[in-house]
Amino acid sequence: MNAPLSSFSKSSLASLILLIGSVSWALLGAGLQVLATLQLLVPSLAYLLPIPWIAYGHLAPLTTFLFTYGWITSGFLGVLLILIPRISGIPFRYGKLLTSAALLWQIAVLIGVAEIIWNGATGLTSLPFSRSVTCLFLASFLVLGTGLTRGLGRSWKSGPLLPRLYLLAALLALPLGLGTAEILLRGGLAPGALQIIAQLVWHSFLHHLWLTPLALVLLFQLLPTLTGRPVGSLSLGLLAWGATIGLGGWIGMSLASEGPVPSWLQSAGVVATILLAVAVWGNGTLLKPLLDGKIEECRRQVALRFLAVSLWSYFVSYAWLAFLAIPGIRQATTFTVVAQATQSLLLFSFYGNALAGAIYALLPASRTVGWPRHPALTIHFWFSTLGIASVASCYGIAGILQGLALNDPGVPMSTIASYLRPFLSVVLLGQIAWWIGQLAFSTLFFATLLKLFESVAPVAIFPLPRDESPSSLNPAHH
Repeated sequence: MNAPLSSFSKSSLASLILLIGSVSWALLGAGLQVLATLQLLVPSLAYLLPIPWIAYGHLAPLTTFLFTYGWITSGFLGVLLILIPRISGIPFRYGKLLTSAALLWQIAVLIGVAEIIWNGATGLTSLPFSRSVTCLFLASFLVLGTGLTRGLGRSWKSGPLLPRLYLLAALLALPLGLGTAEILLRGGLAPGALQIIAQLVWHSFLHHLWLTPLALVLLFQLLPTLTGRPVGSLSLGLLAWGATIGLGGWIGMSLASEGPVPSWLQSAGVVATILLAVAVWGNGTLLKPLLDGKIEECRRQVALRFLAVSLWSYFVSYAWLAFLAIPGIRQATTFTVVAQATQSLLLFSFYGNALAGAIYALLPASRTVGWPRHPALTIHFWFSTLGIASVASCYGIAGILQGLALNDPGVPMSTIASYLRPFLSVVLLGQIAWWIGQLAFSTLFFATLLKLFESVAPVAIFPLPRDESPSSLNPAHH
């Protein structure tokens, strides 16, 4: 199939809107995150700046919302609009409709930000916004998701199977999970303990059945393309896919400790989390050989560098979840800052690095531009990687110490607070470093779009010549 170049550019504006929104929301969220951590370290700021909408109770859910729906989800949708027609060979149609849906997603994020700032979060896990924002997200995704389903077309034997399977699961998970959570949690159909269970299930859907499969789409497609090596055993990949989809919705149950959640559900969550870690090992068995002996390539290709870090973060994130699911550890760390460590590993290290690598690899294919050899590339990688590594490790160690102290009746609360202060200081420095990394990337991102300097890197890893099939994929060589 020889499609004209113009037919592949119909989604270009929509993807650009989503990526610009993603970069902008990440910068805003990073700044607010630093302010929130600073309030924990210096409680007197609440008295010096008695402004309700910048209080910690507003900023904490606001930053999570910005990072989840504004930065990661918007960015994933943006890069997928570039990637999918190139792995399926089927161009998008109705470019204006896709553009309108991309704008609608950004409007929904903006309204959600305004609601949380003005009224505070709703108190529902992973659903801190109103019903109107949910409707806007679903309406936007109805269009964007329908466009992405074109990547599932043609024969299943004609293209890479695992990325399509993970994409199919993700496209079904978001509307199913978000719509069901909206009905159960705000429709009054899940009273009492059922509401807690519904919140935990929706939290699992959001992270492990929506964002994780989308990140795996990028890893399973881009790593083989960048390294020039095929993925190994398809049967192992299918087994890991089945385990990921079948068990991902149960992981939230492992977060529950005693309380109104039935013990059998807690046990199911623990078993599912540990088994899912085995599925992660299976995916790693397929993906890790692609990077063996590619150290020099990682140094030369910034996209491959970020994707490699994302892959290792994938292992660490689910190993950490399996560790926290162990009985005894789970009870001891329930009301501690280990939740922030988990969020840092998943959102910032796993999803964030996969998104950054995909933008570096795919944006040139959409905008016919290249990346320069600029110090901002190095600043982005090292400040982001080291910053989030320090944040996650400090939150993890502090959470374990905090849990041990909380379970010791002889330790007063003032002493527990003193345990956290040095760790929070390092966390603050790590968050500032990550923010600097995002500032460096945003500078490079917008300057590249405006073509303010000459690019010296290859134009794209997915070239789209006018006289060649768009389904021909050639890895980049530096």
